[in-house]
Amino acid sequence: MTSVVARFRGHPIILPVLALLSVAAPAQTDRVLNVGDRAPDFSITTDRGKRISPGAFGGSLLVLNFWETSCVPCIKEMPSLSDFARKFSSAHLVVVAIGGDEDARQYRRFLLEHRIALETYRDPGRSISKKFGSYMFPETYIIQDGRIIRKVVGAIDWMSDDMAAFVRTRSATMKKQ
Repeated sequence: MTSVVARFRGHPIILPVLALLSVAAPAQTDRVLNVGDRAPDFSITTDRGKRISPGAFGGSLLVLNFWETSCVPCIKEMPSLSDFARKFSSAHLVVVAIGGDEDARQYRRFLLEHRIALETYRDPGRSISKKFGSYMFPETYIIQDGRIIRKVVGAIDWMSDDMAAFVRTRSATMKKQ
């Protein structure tokens, strides 16, 4: 690292970036999870008192959305995610929005002002999103039988025909079992 520092000594931006990378790189040891991977184990009690853990859902779908109130795409996505949770609540599907906000008042104010109609949980240390390797929000994982069956990076319209077809297909499969 000393030779690299000596080489870039004249560049004022490079040294802080190198220093940041030397600290941040070792801290991000969790691997990024993808479709087909087993969902990491965790257990939470949502803001409404519901116990959630990936293994507890069996064949039902668990939709985990990682978000924050400071994330503009997250805020834009939340109404359609809330409508999605409401529309498919009887289709063996539970949606949980896990907020990484450190400010509890700001988090709760957002949920109240926007009338969010889905299970929520505040995870200020982001311990759950880190288990999934999620560091950019929004990011959503759909889990069935403890495995990730779909991953959505970035904001989407949860009320789209694609998502409705996906849930209907999965619901039909669950009914046959």
